[in-house]
Amino acid sequence: MTRRERAGFIWIILAAAGFSVMPTMVKLTYLHSTFEPMDIAIWRFVLAAPIMWAIVLLNGRSARSDTKQSLPTARLLFIGAIISAAVLAAFFALDRLPASTYIVLLYAYPAMVALLSRLLGDAIRPRTWLALGLALIGVALTAPNLSTATDADAIGVALALLNAAIIAIYYILTRRALDGVVDVSRASAVMMLGTLVIMLLLIPLRGLQFPQNPQTVLLLIGIGIFGTVLPVFGVNIAVQRIGAAQASLVSTVEPIMSMVISMLILGEMIFALQWLGAALIVGSVIVLQLRPRNRIDLSIAHEAG
Repeated sequence: MTRRERAGFIWIILAAAGFSVMPTMVKLTYLHSTFEPMDIAIWRFVLAAPIMWAIVLLNGRSARSDTKQSLPTARLLFIGAIISAAVLAAFFALDRLPASTYIVLLYAYPAMVALLSRLLGDAIRPRTWLALGLALIGVALTAPNLSTATDADAIGVALALLNAAIIAIYYILTRRALDGVVDVSRASAVMMLGTLVIMLLLIPLRGLQFPQNPQTVLLLIGIGIFGTVLPVFGVNIAVQRIGAAQASLVSTVEPIMSMVISMLILGEMIFALQWLGAALIVGSVIVLQLRPRNRIDLSIAHEAG
């Protein structure tokens, strides 16, 4: 594995870690406020976008290194709008589905990324398909209370799968938009600006609650930094360096991290089948990295650019 690929794997794991703490922070926010899910979704980007731009402005060295390169601003803003569509689809899906059912349906997106990559001409290794199978089975096992799947309705299932499809498209478009981009932090900030614009347009339509205590403020800031800025930047770096298919597969470690965090902070019980699922997901990530050192993996080179 090259240094570039290793960095990509590290960044996608950091992104998964950021996403994994968000459910716990959201649950704690509900305990300390009267917020509804959409209030948290809007505040998430109202806070994250300025933080991301502050990082860009403070990162003077990166900005100077990219002075001769123009960003594909229109495409990045469009991708940001796609992120907002994923957020909205998730909100309405969770309103109709048990969380465990939603997780299983959501993590169909690595398979969608692999299929889209293949349709667009990227070579997908047989080992990647094996890893995909292990990851999908692992996700199904790590999601608790699957017996509640009978509570699902057709619209909720459709919305969850739509969310997965939107995320898959986001991975594919991001890889192409960031091809050759040096200042990924600035590109990520532009994407987040596109998401913020859509979220701000929702405020006149539904209103917005304001935090009423310091705990809620701190939790919202945490959601903005750890649940939004870190994951978006991490995904963008990873997709650029190891490709959309590889990055989406490695991101399936997120349910494991979320499961462990819920156990440690919220005291939730973890069952044996969930630990088995976690082992399968970890195994899928290991499978992705097993290849002869003396062979050049052309599919990875082609996909990562």
